[in-house]
Amino acid sequence: MDNLTHSLMGMVAGEAVARLTPPGKDGLPTDARRGILITLTTVGGNLPDIDLVLTYRGFVRDKLGYLLEHRGYTHTVLGCLVLATLIYAMAECWARFRRLPMNRSDHLTLFAVAVCGTLLHLGMDALNSYGVHPLWPFYNGWIYGDSIFIVEPLYWLAAAPLFFVAKSIAARAVVATAVLAGIAGSILMSPGWIWLVFLALLTVGLLVLGNRHAAATATLASVIATICVTALLVIAGRVAARDINSVASRDFPGDRIIDHVLSPIPTNPFCWDVLLLATRGDHYIARHGMLSVAPDFVTAQGCSTKLVSKDATAPMAEVRAPESADTLWFGEFSMPVSRLANLTANNCRAAALMQFVRAPFVVERRSGWVIGDLRFDRERGLGLAEIEISSTQTSDCPPRAPWIPPREALLGVK
Repeated sequence: MDNLTHSLMGMVAGEAVARLTPPGKDGLPTDARRGILITLTTVGGNLPDIDLVLTYRGFVRDKLGYLLEHRGYTHTVLGCLVLATLIYAMAECWARFRRLPMNRSDHLTLFAVAVCGTLLHLGMDALNSYGVHPLWPFYNGWIYGDSIFIVEPLYWLAAAPLFFVAKSIAARAVVATAVLAGIAGSILMSPGWIWLVFLALLTVGLLVLGNRHAAATATLASVIATICVTALLVIAGRVAARDINSVASRDFPGDRIIDHVLSPIPTNPFCWDVLLLATRGDHYIARHGMLSVAPDFVTAQGCSTKLVSKDATAPMAEVRAPESADTLWFGEFSMPVSRLANLTANNCRAAALMQFVRAPFVVERRSGWVIGDLRFDRERGLGLAEIEISSTQTSDCPPRAPWIPPREALLGVK
C-alpha cells in the first residue's frame, strides 16, 4: 500500500485504542497516552518500509537489489516484531525523559500497539498482487492477496471522521487532503453514477457523524468503515478469482492455468485488472484483460482503462476469444517454456530477477534479451521489473536472496 494509506490506517488504529480503551489508574495522562499511541501506530504503520532507505540510497547496486530487498526482511512477522520492539523502547525512553508516570497496563498497551502497528503494515501489503513473504525464515515463498490495489482511495474516504477527531492542524490537513483525493479518485474511476452517488453519500455521512458526535463515536465509525472497505475488496477478490477461473474454462479449455494476477480498479470493486497465466503444450501464455464481477451492473467494456498502458516492452498479440460482457482482453504474450528456463539456468541476473517475477516475459534484442514482469510492464523502455541480459553467464552476479521464485515450475526447478 502507499504510505498515505499506511499513515491513515495507523492514525485510525491509534485513535481507536486511545478513545475506546480506558487509561489505567496512576498511569499516563490522557493526552500524553493518546499522543504516544497514535505516534506508535502511525510510525509503526510505515516502519517496515525502512527497507526503502537501503534500496534507494545506494546500499544495493541496482533495481535487482530493490526488487529483492524491498518487502524483504522487514516485511516478515519476525522483522515486524524486531521493529516493534525498537519503537516500543523509544516510546519508553521518551516517557522517562518526560518523567511521565506509567503503570503496568501502560507498558503492556504500548508494546501491544507497537506490534499491531507494524503487523498492520504487513497485513495490508499482503492483500495486493505485489506480494510478501511474511513467514521467513520458515517459509520463503511469496504470498499474494490479489484483493486491493496498491493505492486505494476508499481507505482515504473511510478516514473522513478523523478530521474532527484530530487535534493538530497538520493531522487535519493530511486527513482533508486524503478525503479530497479520495473524492477525485472516485470520480475518475467510478463505474457509474449509482456507485458515485453511494460513495458521495457515504463520505458526507461520515463527515456529519464525525462533526456531530463524540470523538469515540467518530473514531469507531472510521474503524468500521475501514473494516468494511477491506471486507468488501477481499470478498470481491474471491469472487473475481472464481469468475476468472470460469472464464478460463469457458474460453481456453485447452490451457493449463497456472496462476491469475488480480487487482481491482481503485474505488471500484466491480472491475478487475487480470493477468491469466497458462501453459499449452511447451508454450507459456500470459493474457492481459479486464474482468467485471458484476456484468449486469457494469460490463468489462464499461470499466475504466485509465490505468491500462498502451505501451509495453512485451509484444502482445490479439486474444482469440469470443466477446463477452464479463471480460475484455487487451492482448496476450507467449513464448516457449524452455526459453525462460534456459536463460535462468545460464544467467545469474536472470535467476535473481526470477526470485521476484510472477508474470514473466522474455524479449530478444540485438544485444541479448530483456526479461521482465508483465505486472509492471507499462512502457517500451526498461521499467521497474525489467532488465537487459546477455545470453551467456555473467560475473556481475547480485547477492543471493532466499525467496522462492514464484514461477519455479516453469524454470524446471525440482
